[in-house]
Amino acid sequence: MQQKSKSAVREAAREEPVLRQLKPSMEVLGIIASFLTREPPFSEFRAGKLLAAIRFQLSSRNHVAMLSGETLIGYCGWLPITKTLGEKWIANKAKLVPVPQEAADAVALTIVSFTSREHLLPIIRECRRLQPDRRVFFKRERKEGRANKNSVFNRQTS
Repeated sequence: MQQKSKSAVREAAREEPVLRQLKPSMEVLGIIASFLTREPPFSEFRAGKLLAAIRFQLSSRNHVAMLSGETLIGYCGWLPITKTLGEKWIANKAKLVPVPQEAADAVALTIVSFTSREHLLPIIRECRRLQPDRRVFFKRERKEGRANKNSVFNRQTS
């Protein structure tokens, strides 16, 4: 897996995308960090906090990557939390702190990035499949500086 130029990303996007969880390594950490920081809002984040978040998501398997060939074209990462913490976080009354998976009754979707809007639904569907029957809290920060806050209940489908 590697980070490529914008023209290489467009070429890779022609291949059928694959969704998967990645094995944690320094190489994968660097590739994801490079992918995320290509544009705001992640390009404006402090490196230490962003790298710590990615490292946690990789080691705890709380992420989904979308690949086209060997090129990363999408990434979603989350933290296991409680509903109470999620409600406080959405109201800006608490900071996110992950809880052990067995204590989590919700997740906070903290990182979402993709190269094309057509990749959004498949990657979100995979996140939902991996976290059934949990409330999902998220704050959406956009390039323009706007932010949306919300939560949805993720029902298990069979």
